[in-house]
Amino acid sequence: MSSEEQKFSHSKRIYQKEVSVKKQVHIAETYGLDVKTPHKYAKQHALNCGNPNCVMCGNPRKTFDELTIQEQRLFQNKLQDNYAPNSEKLLDSLS
Repeated sequence: MSSEEQKFSHSKRIYQKEVSVKKQVHIAETYGLDVKTPHKYAKQHALNCGNPNCVMCGNPRKTFDELTIQEQRLFQNKLQDNYAPNSEKLLDSLS
């Protein structure tokens, strides 16, 4: 049998998923999107088109040939201290 702690954590997971779906449905309705199946927003955000070639949704390394924000933050000190002369070498090493 499952313990009370397991039951509580299971119900908490279900509740969190329901709340996140409600938030995404609210965002979609605010922007005038048609919400036929709200459960679709359990795994996809309301304003994400899902197209990897989209400028807003795609990978910035592919779209703009530049580092992502996380990578810029990671290499910020190295770039300032001239450990990496230019970001193109960093892009080549990451690919």
